[in-house]
Amino acid sequence: MKTTVLQQEEQGQTQKSKGMSVTAPRDEHQDAIANFEWLMSEYTGNIYISDMETYELLFVNKHACETLQGKAEEFVGRKCYEVIQGRNTPCPFCTNSLLKRDEAYEWEFDNPNLKKRFMIKNKIIDWQGRQARIELSHDMVSTEYKLAKKDRERDAIIRTIPGGFARVDARDMSTILWYGGGFLDLIGYTKEQFEDELHSQCTYVHPDDLARAVKVMQNAQSSSKDTVTECRVVTFQGEIKFLTMTFSYVSGKDSWDGIPSFYSVGIDVTRDRIEQSRQRKALEEAYETSKLASEAKSNFLSSMSHDIRTPMNAIIGMATIAQANLAYPEKIDNCLTKIQLSSRHLLNLINEVLDMSKIESGKIDLTMENVDLSELVQNVYEMSKPLAAEKNQEFKIFVDHVSHEKVITDGDRLHQILMNLLSNAIKYTPEGGHIQFQIRETRAYKQAKGYYEFIFTDDGIGISEQFLPRLFEPFSREQDSRINKIQGTGLGLAITDNIVRMMNGTIEVHSQLNQGSQFIVTIPLEVVQEEEEKAEELIGCSVLVADDDEIVCENAVLLLGELGIIGKSASSGYEAVQKIQAAHETGQDFFAVILDWKMPGMDGLETIRIIRNQLWDKIPIIVISAYDLSEIEDDMIKAGADAFISKPLFKSKILHVLELFCTAKIPTAAETGLELKAPDLCGRRILLAEDNELNREIAVELLSMHGLLVDTAENGAEAVHCFEASVPGYYTAVLMDIQMPVMDGYQATAAIRRLPRQDAKTLPIIALSANVFVTDVKSAQAAGMNDHIAKPIDIDGLIAILRQYI
Repeated sequence: MKTTVLQQEEQGQTQKSKGMSVTAPRDEHQDAIANFEWLMSEYTGNIYISDMETYELLFVNKHACETLQGKAEEFVGRKCYEVIQGRNTPCPFCTNSLLKRDEAYEWEFDNPNLKKRFMIKNKIIDWQGRQARIELSHDMVSTEYKLAKKDRERDAIIRTIPGGFARVDARDMSTILWYGGGFLDLIGYTKEQFEDELHSQCTYVHPDDLARAVKVMQNAQSSSKDTVTECRVVTFQGEIKFLTMTFSYVSGKDSWDGIPSFYSVGIDVTRDRIEQSRQRKALEEAYETSKLASEAKSNFLSSMSHDIRTPMNAIIGMATIAQANLAYPEKIDNCLTKIQLSSRHLLNLINEVLDMSKIESGKIDLTMENVDLSELVQNVYEMSKPLAAEKNQEFKIFVDHVSHEKVITDGDRLHQILMNLLSNAIKYTPEGGHIQFQIRETRAYKQAKGYYEFIFTDDGIGISEQFLPRLFEPFSREQDSRINKIQGTGLGLAITDNIVRMMNGTIEVHSQLNQGSQFIVTIPLEVVQEEEEKAEELIGCSVLVADDDEIVCENAVLLLGELGIIGKSASSGYEAVQKIQAAHETGQDFFAVILDWKMPGMDGLETIRIIRNQLWDKIPIIVISAYDLSEIEDDMIKAGADAFISKPLFKSKILHVLELFCTAKIPTAAETGLELKAPDLCGRRILLAEDNELNREIAVELLSMHGLLVDTAENGAEAVHCFEASVPGYYTAVLMDIQMPVMDGYQATAAIRRLPRQDAKTLPIIALSANVFVTDVKSAQAAGMNDHIAKPIDIDGLIAILRQYI
């Protein structure tokens, strides 16, 4: 058995007492080891030191000997698992692999050999030149065990609190005497950074909040009450955190070490404060938006009051003037013209407000139908042209490679989009300015879909960069003295934007103040699948297009190419004459010539005369123009023009006119220019159901002016009775108001359709209503009505519909 250092020390003392001289100097290292062994021997817990490789016990203290009920000499040199666990082989739960030199490993173990539970701490040490394991343990009944368990419970409690703890020295309000929990994570420092760089001072608190935190601690000290405050801290990385901090003061008298101090708990509330800041900002923005919307609506109501009163004043004033001048037909005619213009303007204002109301309530719907783009664009052009002419503006319209003219969409809403943007361009462009409208079909990304761009360009007053983000907000109008006198609700663009989005389209705006604006509307439209129109007789023929506008020439040549026709272009009348002459001399005459009316140098009229008198009198000459040809139509015909096409040029228009010249007989201009008249309505009898006496009187007068005979009914029930009492075929149509007493228009229509007579099923019944939304039109159709006319009555539209059904 090996001799311990203590035994060696005892032997040395014995030799000295026997008179033996000890001349060797005292070894300080051996003294330190001896002292260490003495401390371990007196330690009030179990200490075992064993070899890490052999498991041999190297040291056992007194308390361990008492626990094992034996002497140290009996245990040292034996296997630790044999002495402590009563095993013949190493313990399967041995923790040697988990041990470190710089950190203790703690665990608890129920020892079946000793029949006790121990709290154990292990660590690697060097002992007498060997790598050894030192084990300190306390059994469950020991005071140390109980204190250790309490410490563990305390630590567990501390870990459950989402924050950190600190003890602040009350003598300087700055030094951190102790910290625990998540304190270091809370302030964003490591232990070394906090102690070496901050020197355990609370300078991590934001400089702007430090003085306030000190004041809060002073208040807690003077009042002896716990206090709470919120401070910002700056982490080692410079990040700002928000902490809620509590301070509880303990005086030096009550403190365990005599140091007055503040016990503080900090909780990270950064995420909450960021969210509160975000919500506050969102509320402020919502408030500003609401405020702007409120102001916009107030301005709108003020503007609407003015805009509605202006045409109303004109209507009332002109009616008064007309009454006072009944003997002067010219005066009356002038008054009536102005009344009509003012009433139309008033109707547009009302329609915009109603449209916006429907959009905001989400009740606007789209009615899909087959739409001919050539007709729709022509209609838009015809309506916009007089507005531009009033301001002496140059208004051009171009069709750029539109291969599919027939599409499925809501024609009325598409018409509304185009008219809103065109009327805006005209309104906000000064007199003498330039307006351009271009329609372009781009490549379709989906089968049966065409992507159409409608581009509106002007050189008007433009839009400021500051107002552009608010351009499509309802009721908003830019504050500009130049537009103060321009009437409008500020709803047109908001309505346009909503309809475009409902059609799955986009609207893009480019504008510069005082330089003009460009609006680009892109809408995917389903194309009507039909066999492409081509005339076999025209394939391979050549046609010359003469126009000083390069875009018109290019588009016309492209359209001709799609029809199988060889298109050639000329930029002037002079060039056209040269090309016609050259083709004639080579025997490759043009099949026809499409000629613009207005061209610089040699205009269309002069060019026609030269072609007819000097070149060829049989070539078909087709005149195209964006202007009203009525004034010079006779001169054109006399000069030799054969047909007319109005711009914009669509493929179907060109094909239709060229087909007229495929027969042997070339039609005259009078024949090609005549409009097919609708059937005459004179003598046809109409039943009008209208409960309002004034509206009934106006409708009867307007219909009578077109030769119609009108019977009237004051409600739906009376209308049903009138029809039931009539002989079959007596009425050719019924005009049915919707909102009537006794029986409304829907009920009356349904009652007529149920009557047991053949004409009850086929009789055209047309709704007359001030309810003009899509849902109203659908309700009329569901009730059995054939069509729908909005009030106030547009007599031309009504007559057109009656001719369609009669």
